[in-house]
Amino acid sequence: MSRQGEARQPTIANIKDFWNGEAAEWGEDPRVTIRDHYLRLLEIQVVSDLVKGRKKVLDIGCGTGLSTIFYSQHVGEIIGADFAEKMIQWAKRFLEDREYFDRTMGEYAVDGAPQPGDNIRFEQGDVTNLPYGDASFDAVIGERVLINLPEYELHDKAIGEIARVLQPGGRWVMVEVTLEGHREVDRVRAEMGLPQIEKYWHNKYVDEERFARVAAAAGLDVEQDIRFETYQFLTKVLHPLAVAPEEPQFMVGFNDAARRIAARFPTYASVSAIGLETFLKQEFRPMVEEHDPDKLAGYDRVVEQALVVNPNFTGCSHQVGFVLERR
Repeated sequence: MSRQGEARQPTIANIKDFWNGEAAEWGEDPRVTIRDHYLRLLEIQVVSDLVKGRKKVLDIGCGTGLSTIFYSQHVGEIIGADFAEKMIQWAKRFLEDREYFDRTMGEYAVDGAPQPGDNIRFEQGDVTNLPYGDASFDAVIGERVLINLPEYELHDKAIGEIARVLQPGGRWVMVEVTLEGHREVDRVRAEMGLPQIEKYWHNKYVDEERFARVAAAAGLDVEQDIRFETYQFLTKVLHPLAVAPEEPQFMVGFNDAARRIAARFPTYASVSAIGLETFLKQEFRPMVEEHDPDKLAGYDRVVEQALVVNPNFTGCSHQVGFVLERR
């Protein structure tokens, strides 16, 4: 169960109030914006490669700023902006409080901490009315930004604003939760006897076809979509089955192992190339044994079930990355 609490009317005011409330309650923990921290680390790796070498970057919807600091290591200048002022307060603390920075990075930067530099700043900003001039950036990053706008018309406005502030040839790298992605995750979960994953009142999930159409009209072409299929299959399907009837936890070795193996086998196609049995028994099992040995017995049991069902987990990723270029 998420921390979303009792459902409210999905308005901008209520969604902003929700995120400010989350920041006030536990904003010192970077998981305040996404509890699946190992997915975040996988995203950071993917997104960093896509913006590397860009001169001026906007990270819109930056939350408490953890990912922004990682991205700052690869670009000339970066601005992290968020509409929730309490999120920005925590983000600025990374730059102002070295003890806080070191403590947080020591716990959550599991592959090594980035270093804060003078090429980064944080400020409040609304993606539907960006406070920047036309063609100000050669790259924009956005992770789970559109879904926190409660109407598709606001999605459209945000897309137009991002197109406006991007230079011709500029790149928008975004990760959003989509309707189509949810459908595919739920399909695979149903094949394996699991219920649908929880949907959040404060999210308006992206319609991929509509998004591509509106983006094209705004001068943005989708160059690539990125599905975190293997990670999601392991963490949203096999992990819950392996620990049942207990609830799966996010910050566990199983998910870290899934992150590491997904860097090598990101998609169903890459897993199929070596065969599902080989992947599950020879590639991933030793990693479970190393990173989360207590789950090994449950994992072995679930692997046999998965091999009988033999699910095709193409598209099994409700988190979907898109790479767009400004014409």
